[in-house]
Amino acid sequence: MISNSAIKYIFIGFINTLFGYGVIFLLIYINIEAEIANFIGYLLGFFLSYYLNKKYNFKSNKSHREDFPKFIISMAISYILNLTVMVISYRVLNIDVYISQIIAGVVYTISGYILSKLWVFKI
Repeated sequence: MISNSAIKYIFIGFINTLFGYGVIFLLIYINIEAEIANFIGYLLGFFLSYYLNKKYNFKSNKSHREDFPKFIISMAISYILNLTVMVISYRVLNIDVYISQIIAGVVYTISGYILSKLWVFKI
């Protein structure tokens, strides 16, 4: 059975994904390189994700000083995994850039949840 926090994480992720992919796909559409568009979209979504997960999902009462550095590290790890999958999918396997973004997003979401639940916002 999926935990309540996983469901909330997915919902928050859905909101964040709509926002982030909207930025990414818009930038790709206006001919910004895929890797740069990916970075900008995830950077902007990063702050939205932190706020929503800290406040509404994991309801952490710890200070930003304690939670935020861990969140940065965990999302950096997730982003590196995301970027690796996206580059391999798009540049090496020649999978469509939009499909590659989506595949990489799944990797980012799963790794981000695991790190957030077990380390960043662990109660």
